[in-house]
Amino acid sequence: MRLARRLADDRLLPALIALALQAALASSAGAAAYYVDATAGSDSNNGLTPSSAWRNAPGMAAYSGSGRLAPGDTVYFDSADSWLVSGTQGIFLTGGVTYVGNEWGSGTRATLRASADIASAVVRFRDHALMETTFRGFEVDANGKVTNGIEMNHSFYEGPLTGASKRVDDVVVHDVWSRTSQGQYKYGIIVSNHGGRNGEVANVEILNSVVHDISRDGLPIYPGDESADCMVRNVLVRGNTVYNTGLDPDYGAGSGIIVKGHVVDAVIEYNYVTGTKGAGLFVNGNESNHFGVGPTNVHFRHNVVAVDTIHGSIRIYDGSSGKDPKDIKVYGNLVLNNSQGGGFLIDRDLGNTNSILVFNNTFFNAPVVVNNAAASFPVLEFRNNIFFHESGLPFSDSGRVTAHSNNLFFGSGTLVRSAGTSFVASNLASYESTAVAADPLFTDAASLPGGWLRQAGGNLSPDRAGLSLRAGSPAVDAGAALGTPYSSSIESAVSRPVGGGWDIGAYERLGGAPPMPPANLTVD
Repeated sequence: MRLARRLADDRLLPALIALALQAALASSAGAAAYYVDATAGSDSNNGLTPSSAWRNAPGMAAYSGSGRLAPGDTVYFDSADSWLVSGTQGIFLTGGVTYVGNEWGSGTRATLRASADIASAVVRFRDHALMETTFRGFEVDANGKVTNGIEMNHSFYEGPLTGASKRVDDVVVHDVWSRTSQGQYKYGIIVSNHGGRNGEVANVEILNSVVHDISRDGLPIYPGDESADCMVRNVLVRGNTVYNTGLDPDYGAGSGIIVKGHVVDAVIEYNYVTGTKGAGLFVNGNESNHFGVGPTNVHFRHNVVAVDTIHGSIRIYDGSSGKDPKDIKVYGNLVLNNSQGGGFLIDRDLGNTNSILVFNNTFFNAPVVVNNAAASFPVLEFRNNIFFHESGLPFSDSGRVTAHSNNLFFGSGTLVRSAGTSFVASNLASYESTAVAADPLFTDAASLPGGWLRQAGGNLSPDRAGLSLRAGSPAVDAGAALGTPYSSSIESAVSRPVGGGWDIGAYERLGGAPPMPPANLTVD
């Protein structure tokens, strides 16, 4: 449970260690490996060797054998094969089992392809109290059918999924279709609990995956609102790429990654989002019913968001009358080229119980817009950000910001508009005494990132370092020291500070030459 280790109080560590030991002991007893071969297998086989592989796996509607899976088992699918799936779900995973689609066979990854509309999803999760459930290395092809790609407790309520980690890793999900006009609402990967009161989902990891060509939202963390106890908790969304969302012609949005409703302890980090009809990253309260709870301790950090949409690159929103409270941290992101809705958008009255921190981001031709003068925030802070807008207004806050310091503003005229007052370079200090009004001296502003470099060992950095800082940049060492958890940077191997202080913006300059790609990498 990686995220639990990140966010838990030290007092919880003994319990977490004990849980991990129990899982390890359980996995060593009686675990088996099984093989699934769509071309040469037979469901009458025992599945225990490649030569006696099943044709389908237990949990698939087409499986006709008598075999059963148990927690601790691993199932290897032939990476060169495809399976046409249908039914209530394409495959219903057994809790505590590891499913692998890219380690056995002569292909790249096994494909599960919908052959018809599916009531829930191509892949539907269960979990186990002590043992991780992992789905790794597959292509999930919704094939233009009306179905979710992967779901946890969305279409049908399976009961609380609060056991060990449920992990999606290195999976490609695509071509989900639905139409609002026909009462259809389908998503790429959705973590939810619709249909069940007191229905919690906890301990979820969505890693290193690609979600594209989706009718609605690509990757929503979206619990139901049947009661105050409906929630999703302890979520890590890391290293994913999401693009081409909102393809439903009846739907005016379709975000990349969303957090909506009662979501507690979530980290959304090192993702690349582009080509969305809705916001790139989106936060909202409950849809209909309100209980005084909303997104809590949610971290959007070190993402690259490159969308151009009226809905904003990163949007904090509440379209309901309930105005659920929100506790959101937005830091270390690169936000690129949104001339329509802005890089950071608050344009609705969110109520008056919000805590929103915006630290060490680089907004490149993607202005910050807080344009609802009626909104009220106990906490709305902007620190250590680069607001760069070559031809327009970089920052407009309607006078709603509660604290701000050590930001760099660069534009062609007015740099800040606040509560009806405009500030240019010559009088910017009267708005913010620690502000920097200067060119940030990016390494190469024409070389913008379009994905991630992945280094052996799990370190990530943007694939192009054009928005890193040159030697002599006024942003170097000019930021405020904000402490943990904000000391990480857009390059996961680099922590703040390096040198005499924190740099302003998403990068922390190492000194010497600009960052260079490591030798052992792949590019997304």
